[in-house]
Amino acid sequence: MGTGHTAASPAQNEPRTNAIYQDASKPVKARVADLLSRMTFLEQLAQTRNVGGILGENASFDNTTVYSFNNGLGGGSISFGSYQNPAYLAAATLEDVILKFQKNNRLHVPLINVADSVNGVTLLNTTLFPATLSMGQSWNIDLYGKVVQAMSIENHAVGIHWVLSPELDLAVEPRYGRVGEMYGEDRYHVSRFGVAYVKNMQGTDSKGFSRVATTVKHWVYGSSLGGINEARIIGGINDFYNVHSYPYMAVFEEANPMALMPSYSSYDNVPMTTNIQYTKNVIRDLLKFDGVIISDYAAISQVLSTQHTANNIQAAGLKALAATVDHELGPPNQSGMEALSTLSKNPTVAKAVREAARRVLTLKFLTKTFDEPIPDLKKLNGSLRTADAMQRNLDITRESMVLLKNDGILPLKSSLLLKVAVIGPMADIINPGSYAASDYSTGSTILSGIKKISSDVTFSRGCFRNNDTNFDTMKAEAVANARNAGLAVVALGSVAQIVDTNANDRTDGEGFDHANLDFPGPQNELLKAIVETGTPVVLIVSGGQAFSMEYAANATNAIIHTFLQGELGGDVLAEIITGKTNPSGKLTVSIPRLSSAVPIYYNYINSDRKQVGWQQVYTDYQSPVLDRLALYPFGHGLSYTKFDISGVTVTNNTSTHGQITVKAIVKNTGSVQGKEVVQVYFNQFAPDIERPVKNLIRFTKIDLKPGASTTVSFSIPVSELGYFVNGVKQVDADQYTIFVGSSSDDADLTATKIIVK
Repeated sequence: MGTGHTAASPAQNEPRTNAIYQDASKPVKARVADLLSRMTFLEQLAQTRNVGGILGENASFDNTTVYSFNNGLGGGSISFGSYQNPAYLAAATLEDVILKFQKNNRLHVPLINVADSVNGVTLLNTTLFPATLSMGQSWNIDLYGKVVQAMSIENHAVGIHWVLSPELDLAVEPRYGRVGEMYGEDRYHVSRFGVAYVKNMQGTDSKGFSRVATTVKHWVYGSSLGGINEARIIGGINDFYNVHSYPYMAVFEEANPMALMPSYSSYDNVPMTTNIQYTKNVIRDLLKFDGVIISDYAAISQVLSTQHTANNIQAAGLKALAATVDHELGPPNQSGMEALSTLSKNPTVAKAVREAARRVLTLKFLTKTFDEPIPDLKKLNGSLRTADAMQRNLDITRESMVLLKNDGILPLKSSLLLKVAVIGPMADIINPGSYAASDYSTGSTILSGIKKISSDVTFSRGCFRNNDTNFDTMKAEAVANARNAGLAVVALGSVAQIVDTNANDRTDGEGFDHANLDFPGPQNELLKAIVETGTPVVLIVSGGQAFSMEYAANATNAIIHTFLQGELGGDVLAEIITGKTNPSGKLTVSIPRLSSAVPIYYNYINSDRKQVGWQQVYTDYQSPVLDRLALYPFGHGLSYTKFDISGVTVTNNTSTHGQITVKAIVKNTGSVQGKEVVQVYFNQFAPDIERPVKNLIRFTKIDLKPGASTTVSFSIPVSELGYFVNGVKQVDADQYTIFVGSSSDDADLTATKIIVK
């Protein structure tokens, strides 16, 4: 192994032929071994580094960023930077950077381009899909898989070979600002969408090569203390195995993701980036994962600066290396991996660095980054925003909005569309979420969608999102418009990034957690003023979170939660409120009654239930009793038709090694075609540890014409009813209850008790 000298000059570069690692016909393992044998310690260490944010506005680039980085050794990966760059400019710049870097690198090792991919490619002129949370509301795994295939094709077309998605965290803390990046609060639902993402993004062929590598993240996150980003997660070993790790285990078993990212948080007071027990021991030893573990941005340095569990940056780097972290995402300074450069003589460090480099290089070979390092610019126009991608975008958008309430006003009669007042700070923006590129040259807002269905539309912002500047004047204009209209469409919510020139009032997204779940600023007051006009109100909610909406639920005629939509959101909303599209989205996050009544997730354990038994206590002052039952529960979502789920049968008296078969008859008893999500839950009578009152275990989405019926059938191995106790899986002989219905609410479920022997 080398002694740690700096990179050789271009004249000393090895030839580009006659080496096993340069021969695409050789097995990947042999190519990696050959390349490692030629690399110095510092060259191996360079593979653990990321060159981030290389592009400024208009894809501007200073080539000293890469070529002088890490003493000329470069890094393992590269990142675009600004999301507001056009794809064709970014791809062309990337081509130039990677080719020049590879040419000047002693061993011609290419950089791999890594990026987030929540709504698709994080560049302009690509297809802007809804965000993860929105697409999760579709409950349509097959359709979602097709959407991710389109995302994969576009990522690969612009030269992205590695994405930092999907996010498998559970959205159980509504105050957390990053809920919009998650699929929802249920572990099984998240696992199904996670498997679909990894399989379809990677597109692994029979030889093991993948189109785009995926990164499951953030191991573990989503339920930080108080909903504060990066705060610690309180829990023990049973919570870890039965809740947080559940979707990861399923995705590792079924889909083989190529990378994993630990979270910023500590679990049981140990940062996940340096957590040997829960990162190394579980990921490497239990799950046998041999892919890349990549830190979150600056997470290693935060072990020193924020969590204070290391006394210097080198110590932080050593702790991350001991937890088998292979690659550091940023920063350009204060790098834990770079701080290891003086330790080439330490055999333990040298061995660990070699292993880290091996995993990174393996990922590069398996994504053909060595052999096809740059995008084919001639094919770029034919790969972006294709008719197929846009159709998939339209399909998923139609299924990802949730009709929460409808007193019969929807679909709208033509008389209500004669004069429409569109009101609210969310009406005239595209709101795709934190990790998305937005472009008004393509895309529809709520306002533009309404204008396509009504010839007489007035618009008033009504208020700013999070402050009351000029509120009285703005509210008065909105009230006047509402009084003069036959219908008020009010658009409220939160925004996660700067999506228009007036969006200086960000209220959601990473680093913007919520102390209050009401609509930000004076938005509730605006809604009350519009309701008091007596004009019918359809409330459109936008944002990557669950809002407390007890007043809205009682006062408005209809509520649609759009969450974080892509470029087609406004047009599809117009389709839904006019009945052209029948809504079929179902909630994957529970909606609270009050901001103070959290947590609110449906699968609480018995001792977390609402207070009972105090209603008979009479005092001079009767305080309200805390009620954590949701206003709109997980799995809820209305349609313009009615479905009947009946004839439920469940296999009984099976063994712990057997199978359970669940069947039900679903009939569309209404007058229009529609889609229903049949949901199956279970609970256990007497487990050894506390378990939830119910857990989702199967679901399917079906499409039925009026009067049509079908029988749905689910096969469930009894082993899936099991759970972990102190890290050991067990399946009990016990009584279980199987629930079948249209939401997690007991009123929507048919319960059947069974015995497992």
